[in-house]
Amino acid sequence: MSYQFGTNWSTFADKAGPIVGPLMGYEVLSAFFLEAGFLGIMLFGFNRVGPKLHLFATAMVAFGTLFSTFWILSVNSWMQTPAGFAINDAGQFVPDDWWAIVFTPSFPYRLVHMVLAAYLTTAFVVGGVGAWHLLKNSRDRGARIMFSMAMWMAIVVTRLQIVAGDLHGLNTLEHQPAKIAAMEGHYETESGAPLYLFGIPDDEAGELHYSIGIPNLGSFILTHDWDGAVKGLDAFPEDQRP
Repeated sequence: MSYQFGTNWSTFADKAGPIVGPLMGYEVLSAFFLEAGFLGIMLFGFNRVGPKLHLFATAMVAFGTLFSTFWILSVNSWMQTPAGFAINDAGQFVPDDWWAIVFTPSFPYRLVHMVLAAYLTTAFVVGGVGAWHLLKNSRDRGARIMFSMAMWMAIVVTRLQIVAGDLHGLNTLEHQPAKIAAMEGHYETESGAPLYLFGIPDDEAGELHYSIGIPNLGSFILTHDWDGAVKGLDAFPEDQRP
């Protein structure tokens, strides 16, 4: 990913490199090396090392992945809601407060939302593998445990994700209202805004053609009020729209 910033977004890397570079470096030096160091033991050491060491290696890979998520989401969150920076004479973003850079206003919401999404995806993948084995042999004890653990995990995480997703959406509405308007296809500010399921955007005309929406649901999701006002793109200058 560090190389992709330089090759695909060279101007961004030049301007934001003093902030993005160290954050990506922290991810490599801490999380990536931790994952890489134990991944081989986890994948190929099941019959070569003791069960306790194999479990420890698996836990370290999981922890390293979580730690990696922390740093990557920190970079992404700073790109969305930048804070703790100054601009030097060369027009580069330079660090002014690393604490504010790492823990931007959107970072906690993005981190929790992403981690829960990863756990939920993992639960369904593991559950699917367990279900496949159960179809082959319904008496397979290991498959039963695998499927049961995955489904219980999915039940718990799904409920948490609904709450986290709502809070994340409200945080985005607070800090990036123009982004929400563009994502939801709202060109005009309105109360009782629908939740659009389909539409073809026309920026020149400022319309969403052939739109299919559920009345008032957009306002309810974004404001928790069926008749709440939702800002459209018309509330923002054209040069500040996504």
